[in-house]
Amino acid sequence: MRTEPFGHPFRVDRQVHGYAVVVRVAGEVDAMTVRELRHEIAVGLALATPPAPVVVDLSDVDFFAAAGLNELHRGHLAAQAAGVPLRVVASHRHVLRPFEISGLDREITPCPTLAEALVVHTPRGLRRFALPAT
Repeated sequence: MRTEPFGHPFRVDRQVHGYAVVVRVAGEVDAMTVRELRHEIAVGLALATPPAPVVVDLSDVDFFAAAGLNELHRGHLAAQAAGVPLRVVASHRHVLRPFEISGLDREITPCPTLAEALVVHTPRGLRRFALPAT
C-alpha cells in the first residue's frame, strides 16, 4: 500500500514466509499514515502461526512519530493476546530514540537485523524462520 497525503511518502507491504509474517515499512510513520500500518499489523497477526513472529521492519523509515509508537504498542498487546511474538527491526537513531524515550524498548526490544528478528527461542532450542527474498 502506498500513500502520499500532503507530501508524506509512505509505503507498507506484507510478506508471508512460511509461518512468519514480515511487515515492511518505508517513509514517514505519523498520524497521517499510521492507519495503513495498523491494518498490516492486524492482518499479519491473523496470518502468523505461533511460535513464528510477526516482524515489523522499520529499516527504511525516515521519520517515526508518536503515532507509530502507539500503534506498535497496540500491536504488541494484540500479539500477546494471540500468542504471537511481535518483533521490530530498527537500527537508525531516529527510530530507536523514540523507543528509548517512551520506554517502549522495555516491552519490544528492537532487533538490528531482520535475520535476528526471525529467530525464535522455543523449549526445543532456537528456530530460524526463512529470510524473505529482497
